[in-house]
Amino acid sequence: MSTLSAFGTQLVRFFEELVETFPDERDIKMASEAIAGAKRINPRLVLDMFYEHFYVDFHRAVAERNVETLVVIGKQKISQKFNYIMPAIAIFNKHWDTLSGENQEVIWKYLTVLCVLCEKTLGLAADTLK
Repeated sequence: MSTLSAFGTQLVRFFEELVETFPDERDIKMASEAIAGAKRINPRLVLDMFYEHFYVDFHRAVAERNVETLVVIGKQKISQKFNYIMPAIAIFNKHWDTLSGENQEVIWKYLTVLCVLCEKTLGLAADTLK
């Protein structure tokens, strides 16, 4: 399996888990469906979207597990422009404090894996998540 394929699979799984965890969040369900469809049609587009709308601004906060940074930057990004990655970012503001420690850990792991796969696929420096 290529890293691009692995990335797309993990992103789809992440959003499927978010849908299960937050069944009343319509934006997450719509984003999940859109990402799954885009992955089938153009997997590179999904990676590029993640890189542009998440990785660039959030990879250091993920590496540091810094919820406050994710919330602050996330609010700024959401107010400026919606994209299908934004519902995942919004969970840090809307639901983080009510999630169990286990659910929080699963989210951190998904985001870490997605950032690493993004780096590998795009050939970025691999030291950003240390």
